[in-house]
Amino acid sequence: MTFVVLYSIIYQTTFFYDKFGVTFNGSPTPSGPNDRQLHTIIYLQVAIISQALIFVTRSHGFFFMERPSVALMSAFCLAQLVSSIIAAYGDWGFTDIQGISGGWIGIVWVWNIVWFSPLDWIKFAMKATIIKRMRERHDRKTAEAAARASEGGVPITRTQSRAASIHESMYSNRVSFIRRAVRKVGFGRKVSMKPEELHRFSSIQAQRTGATLARNPSRTAA
Repeated sequence: MTFVVLYSIIYQTTFFYDKFGVTFNGSPTPSGPNDRQLHTIIYLQVAIISQALIFVTRSHGFFFMERPSVALMSAFCLAQLVSSIIAAYGDWGFTDIQGISGGWIGIVWVWNIVWFSPLDWIKFAMKATIIKRMRERHDRKTAEAAARASEGGVPITRTQSRAASIHESMYSNRVSFIRRAVRKVGFGRKVSMKPEELHRFSSIQAQRTGATLARNPSRTAA
């Protein structure tokens, strides 16, 4: 949707020429819908925003609450550097593009940053509506299947799926920097505990473990 709006503004108006003085080979508007520089602008806009979307989709909350890995950030920066260089110097007939000015490159970057800001809110809206209904439907089907299996005498066991296991592992990796920060400030040091406190803590753990096993039996009694 973002590139459609950008394309419409560029092709139907002279807004960017009036505000920033950027042109298409000296003309305030493109020569047509297949103008080679217009192709380059759309290419750069799509290349940046589509790859920046990974920072929104990978996080549970706002994108800046979970730091991306060095490998991911390096790959993104390198890809956008290459895209910007192609947009500035690409002049290859077989691709039907032509290099654009630094002004157009700056406009595209600012355009994408502005459109990137509300993506988190769109994600939250999707979670609260469509994804929530999908989860409720899935849970309802799972409960119905469990009820039918119970009526037929088939024991139901709860196991963790491979997808959930991988998800937890990836999430753990994303927040590992928090654990490192905790160790740096001294929270990771050994803690001394009195024997009676240790005994009380062990009793609580045993009670909670027993309650969990009672709610989720892994096998039927012989």
